[in-house]
Amino acid sequence: PPIRAAALSDPHGLAARIAPGSALTASASTVSFSSFRRLVQSRNLSFEPAAAFSNPGPAPELEPEPESEPAEIPSAEPSPPPAATHPPPQLRPKRVHPNSVSEAPAAAAEQPKRPRGDPGNFVRLNINGYGRKKSFKSQARRPTKYRSWKRQQPGGGKPRAGADEEGDFVAEALLEREKNSAAGDDGVLKVVEVAREDPSEQNLEGLLRKVFGYDSFREGQLEAIQNVVAGESTVLVLPTGAGKSLCYQLPAMILPGLTLVVSPLLSLMVDQLRKLPAFLPGGLLASSQTSDEFHGTLRLLRAGEIKVLFVSPERFLNEEFLQIFGDTLPISLVVIDEAHCISEWSHNFRPSYLRLRASLLRRKLNIQCILAMTATATTQTLQEIVNALEIPSGNLIQTSQIRENLKLSISMSDNRLKDLMLLLKSPPFVNMRSIIVYCKFQTETDYVCKHLCDNNINAKSYHSGLLMKKRSRVQELFCSNKIRVVVATVAFGMGLDKSDVEGVIHYRLPESLEEYIQETGRAGRDGRLSHCHLLFDSTTFYKIRSLSHSDGIDEYAMSKFLNQIFSSGNTMGCICSFPKESTSRKFDIKEEVLLTVLTQLEIGEEQYLHLLPQFSVTCTLYFHKTSPQLLADKDILLRSILNKSEMKDGSYVFEVPRVANDMRITMNEVFDRLQKLKFSGELSYELKDPAYCYMILKRPDDLNALSANLTKWLSEVENSKIRKLDAMFALAYYAVKGCKKTDGCSGSEHTPCIQKRIIDYFSKKEGTPDDDYCTPLRKSSTFLQSDIKVFLQSNSFAKFTPRAVARIMHGISSPAFPAATWAKNHFWGRYMEVDFPVVIEAAKAELVKFVGKGE
Repeated sequence: PPIRAAALSDPHGLAARIAPGSALTASASTVSFSSFRRLVQSRNLSFEPAAAFSNPGPAPELEPEPESEPAEIPSAEPSPPPAATHPPPQLRPKRVHPNSVSEAPAAAAEQPKRPRGDPGNFVRLNINGYGRKKSFKSQARRPTKYRSWKRQQPGGGKPRAGADEEGDFVAEALLEREKNSAAGDDGVLKVVEVAREDPSEQNLEGLLRKVFGYDSFREGQLEAIQNVVAGESTVLVLPTGAGKSLCYQLPAMILPGLTLVVSPLLSLMVDQLRKLPAFLPGGLLASSQTSDEFHGTLRLLRAGEIKVLFVSPERFLNEEFLQIFGDTLPISLVVIDEAHCISEWSHNFRPSYLRLRASLLRRKLNIQCILAMTATATTQTLQEIVNALEIPSGNLIQTSQIRENLKLSISMSDNRLKDLMLLLKSPPFVNMRSIIVYCKFQTETDYVCKHLCDNNINAKSYHSGLLMKKRSRVQELFCSNKIRVVVATVAFGMGLDKSDVEGVIHYRLPESLEEYIQETGRAGRDGRLSHCHLLFDSTTFYKIRSLSHSDGIDEYAMSKFLNQIFSSGNTMGCICSFPKESTSRKFDIKEEVLLTVLTQLEIGEEQYLHLLPQFSVTCTLYFHKTSPQLLADKDILLRSILNKSEMKDGSYVFEVPRVANDMRITMNEVFDRLQKLKFSGELSYELKDPAYCYMILKRPDDLNALSANLTKWLSEVENSKIRKLDAMFALAYYAVKGCKKTDGCSGSEHTPCIQKRIIDYFSKKEGTPDDDYCTPLRKSSTFLQSDIKVFLQSNSFAKFTPRAVARIMHGISSPAFPAATWAKNHFWGRYMEVDFPVVIEAAKAELVKFVGKGE
């Protein structure tokens, strides 16, 4: 059986429990099946009414687990066969449904059966339409006995809500972890105990050999591991594929408590979970999990059967989640993967990461040790990480961010599709077995992949628009060398367990040097010579640079948005909310930018509000049995709901925050009560309008000053993103136009000069211009003013801001002016080659004239 987390923190206690003659000295197959059965019991994959509730918000509220023991499952041990004089007859093997969960190859152990009336049995047999009992039609068109039975079951035989494709993908990963766990080994426990007592280099290398199979550490790994084991917070910067995961996996075996890993992508978490060593039990909590799966993971945590837990930053920052861990589960280490996302000056910062602060971790979870890991970070980004997590600057471990075994080449391309085909059919790429082609957009990815397949190149596309299982299948085929080329967006390669990728081709210009290094770093992880090529053209640069302006906000829109947040109707200390989609469209601000502003109001110099989990806040109630008034007489919550509801076609529509404030309870408690009534058959409900929820802690003294400061801050973040793109363009332009072919550069191969400029970039302070910096953007245009005037006159029905006009001229979609509506306009994207601020100023001047004339 797999070694339990409790065993790693108390090996002697485990040794006592598995001593000869104890109850745990059963056969390996019996113990393994019992362990597997416990996992099935804790996950409870059968249909339960509680799992039918699914909140459509991207970061659902977590519910604390009720304090109750799991129900006893009948033993699956086969009873001894009765004595017989004749050998038993040969039985035909029973057909097993592809979705069933069983312990292969334990044919002798019969799976425990559920009672006939349990709806879980029905749903499990009928998932995806397989194994369905035949439905016999009645000539009188009356329901048959089977139909009547099905109709009586809660849920009417429908699949459980929340059993979506991503949830199944996570469940499969958890089952795979259980099945692949190795048998316990006293030798491992002894090595762990020795390393715990004395974490010297010799003892840590002994643990490395015993568990991970490596003879020695790579550069930076040993120092990081020793820091973490000693309880010292550390920032670790290692190149892609240099073994960052080992730096928390090995300490997790030594440290007594839980290791919590905050990771940005579900697919990345699943990959990391699957790659944990067999002696290190792990689990994950994702928003796509059902309530049963979530509580099952919590049960395993409380039982000490999980040592490493992967969570998303959104889930990690949930109040209920923090309370559960702060009260019951000791955490020895918090690992923040892709830590560059913490900094707004990084190439890929996220609002949820922005909220990760040392003060929150220490206050809520009593965390004393933090390990922040990234593959690429500039000097300013590293300083932001150190400040946010309060890590001593002396505990920064950084190695070279580029690998010496990569040959880097860049060529100017007027026809990228044709040149890509030429590359793949010419040396050195023609002889490579594994190549990644990186594109920018999903449609472009599919188009390039189709073109390659039409030309007899074995290729598959990979992007976030594909189903999770299909993405997993593509990655599996690529790792097993059954696909030669994967055409992918930036998400592909994070956590990719394939060391023999021989080539990386960039079909489009990366958005930053950090992105370029990360993606090229997926080649040559085995230390062999690998090749990376960039197809460079200025048209791509124009498009990507235009998109860099999509997150900006005018001060006028910011002021209106802040007025809505702090409106007089929003009382301090009460739950407030606003729907994401309609608010985004109203102010022409992207949803993620709205969240960024809210986050800044929470973590800025002054804390104006406290962010709550996202909910769908508009609820429609349908009563089925008892009169609503009779139910309200017995239930004070229903009484409040009826008082604050609006009648529509016999249903009751209300805002959940209003009811929660009226009752002085949380929104989770409102949903819990509605769930109980739903299970009793009294009512059903629907949720809509996903919203950002918050509580006002303090009102700003000067709303205009706050608006100006936030607008300026967002403008600086936007400019930082643009400078990163310009630096990438400057490097590529220098390689194809300015390189003097010295220091080993020849033809399109520019490894020496590219490496030198990358080193200079990461050592510079943010905002320092390049000496030979240049972009092809124009600072003026002869017909810009007149075209804007014609555009305003022909679209006088719309209300434009200068930024909205500039976005249309640059071909940038926005919530209020989406590409689906405006891309057919004659002026869409016409002035992409003119610098965006120049277009804004021209639009501002024309709008003043237009409004002054009263047009």
